[in-house]
Amino acid sequence: MGNPFGRVSFRNNRTVVIMKRKWMKRLFALIAASCMCCFLSCGTPGTETGISPGGESVQEGEGNNELLYGFAEPFAGTNVSGFNPRVEAYLAGVIGAKTFRLWMNDSNLFGAKYTEVIDNAELAEVPRSATLMYETYIEELRSAGIREITCMGMLFPRTASTANGLEGSFVPRRDEETGSEYMQFLEKVEILWESVAGAFPGIDVWEMGNETNQAAFLKYADGDPTTEELAAINVDYMYYALKGIRKGNSSAVCITPGYAPVGGIGTVREFLTDVYDAIGSGNFPAGQTKCTDPDEYFDGVAWHPYDGGSGIVLTKAPDIVQWVRENDEVRQIMISRGDEEKEVWFTEFGFTFDMYSLPVAGEGEEDITSYTINGVTYRLDDETEEKQAEWIRLYFDAMKGMEYVHTCHFFRLCCAKKDAQWGGVGEIFFGCFLEPDSALGRGFYPRKKAYVLQEIYGGTGDLNAYARG
Repeated sequence: MGNPFGRVSFRNNRTVVIMKRKWMKRLFALIAASCMCCFLSCGTPGTETGISPGGESVQEGEGNNELLYGFAEPFAGTNVSGFNPRVEAYLAGVIGAKTFRLWMNDSNLFGAKYTEVIDNAELAEVPRSATLMYETYIEELRSAGIREITCMGMLFPRTASTANGLEGSFVPRRDEETGSEYMQFLEKVEILWESVAGAFPGIDVWEMGNETNQAAFLKYADGDPTTEELAAINVDYMYYALKGIRKGNSSAVCITPGYAPVGGIGTVREFLTDVYDAIGSGNFPAGQTKCTDPDEYFDGVAWHPYDGGSGIVLTKAPDIVQWVRENDEVRQIMISRGDEEKEVWFTEFGFTFDMYSLPVAGEGEEDITSYTINGVTYRLDDETEEKQAEWIRLYFDAMKGMEYVHTCHFFRLCCAKKDAQWGGVGEIFFGCFLEPDSALGRGFYPRKKAYVLQEIYGGTGDLNAYARG
C-alpha cells in the first residue's frame, strides 16, 4: 500500500504526521487483515510498485509524482571547476527538479579541526560563516523552484581517541558506561544536531549520515566495525541526532542515512533488518533510556538503489523488474515492522561508466566534450550517451509506480574531474553537465541525460544557457 498522505512535503507538518502514526499503525493492521481476505478470494496480486508480474510499466499514481524528481549535488566542498551556486541551482530548476540534496560535514561548519576536541559550548553555535554559506545555497535553490531541500549531515564530532588528524567519520568504540568516551560522543551528537537544525530552518529534511552501513563512512580510529557494530552505532546515533533535531526544529523530517548497496540492494535489506532488530530488542539506545519505538529514531528511510552496487553502467540492459523487486523487499522490512506510513528517500541514484571505454581523441580532435585524464584526452560518444538516456527513462518509469518513494535525488548535477579521488575515474561522469574548461571554451555543457531528465521532470528553459565559457 502506498503512502496515505501522498507525495507531499512534510515541512511544518512533521508533528501532525507523527501524531497520526499511532492510529495509522492500528488502521493499517485492520486494512492488512481485510486485504488478506481479499487476496485469498481474488487470486495473486500484482506488485506494490506498479510493475506488473509480466514486466509492463503501470502509470497509476503518476499525477502524484511532483516531488519524485530531484538532484543530489555537494555544493559545500564541491570539486566542480568553476562552481557557482546560482548557476547550478538554475540548471537544476530548468531541468524541473523539485527536491534537492545538499551535503554538510564538520569541516563545512567548523573548519578542518580533525586534531581538536571541540567543546560542547562551541558545538552549540554554528559559525556565522557557515550559516551565510548555506543560506545562500538555500535561497538560490528556492529561487530556482526547489520545493523541498534535504541536507545530508556527516556530523561526527571528535573525541579524545578520534581527534587523529584524519578526515573521515570516526566514532569511539561502543561503551554504555556513564561518562565513557562513547557516551560523550553521543552527547556531542545531540548538541551538534540541535544547533544545525536550529541554524537552518530552511532545510526541510535532515538525512542523518551517508552510507553508514559500511566502514568507508563510519569507522573506529584503530579499525573497522563489524556489520553488527555498524548497526548498533547507527541506532544509537539516529536516536541522539533525531532528539537534537527535534529540539532545533520540530517541523523538520529526520530520515536514516542513505544506506549503500555495498553487495547489492539485498545488503540494504539485511542492514535495515539489523537496525529494526536492535530497536526492537529493548537494549537501545546506549545510555540509561531505552526505546523500542522506531518513530524515536527516524521519520523515513533512505537508501541508494544503484543497480549493480557500484552505480557503474554495465554493458547489458538493466533488469528493471528485478530492480523493483529488490527495492520492494527492502520496503517490506518497513511494513513488517509497522512502518507502512513512512516514506522512502532515494537520496542517491544515477549512472556513470568506465571512462577508458570512451574514444580517445587524436591530436587536434578535441571537442567541447573532451576530458584529459592522466595525459590522455577522451571524448563522449553518442552511443554511450543515448544508452544512459534510455536507461534513465526505464528506471524513472518504474519509480513512478513505486508509491512509497517520496523522492529520488539523481546523482548528480555536474561532472567533476577532481572527484576521481572519491572512488576512481568512474566518479567523474555521473553528472548531467560537463564542468567548465576554459581551454575548450566550455561552460556547464549539457549531456544527453540532462535533456532526458528535463523531459521526465517536466522542466522548461535553456539547458545551454551556460554551456560556453
